[in-house]
Amino acid sequence: MASAHLWDRRHDDAMREANRALALSSNYPGAHGVLGLVLLYSGRSEEALNCFDRTLALDPFFPDMYLQSQAQALYQLGRYPEAAALLKRRILRNPDTDTSRVWLAAAYGQTGQFEEAREAWREALRVNPAYSLEHRRKVLPYKNPEDLEKFINGLRKAGLPEE
Repeated sequence: MASAHLWDRRHDDAMREANRALALSSNYPGAHGVLGLVLLYSGRSEEALNCFDRTLALDPFFPDMYLQSQAQALYQLGRYPEAAALLKRRILRNPDTDTSRVWLAAAYGQTGQFEEAREAWREALRVNPAYSLEHRRKVLPYKNPEDLEKFINGLRKAGLPEE
C-alpha cells in the first residue's frame, strides 16, 4: 500500500503505510526499503539513506534498485561523487538500466565531468532509445518539484537535452 500511495503522490498515506509495515515486521527489508523511497520522494534524503542502509544490512542479496535509490538520495544531498559510484555499481549489476545512466550523467554534470556525462547519456539512449525526461517529470512522485529540478539541472549543466 505504501508504494501504491507513493506513486499516486499521496505522501502522507504512503508514510503511514510504510511505518505500519515496519511495525508489523521490523526486520523485513522491503518495509525499510519502501519507507526509504517514501522519504526520498518526500525530500528527506538523509533519513532515506538510513532506511536503505538498514535494508541492505538485512538483505545481502538486495535488489539492485536500492543502489539507484541510495544514489538518488546522495545526489539530492549534493554528494555527487558518491552517487556516481553507486550508479556505476548498479550499472554493473543491471547493464540494461537506462535510469541509472541518466542519473549518472546528471551527477557528472554537477561535478563538471561533461564528456563522461555525454557518454552516460548516449549509453542510456542506446539501452532505451525511447527514454524521455518529460515522461519522468510526469511520473516520478517528488513531493517538492525543486528536488526533480535539481536532477534536471545536472543534465542542463552537462549541456544535455531536457526532453
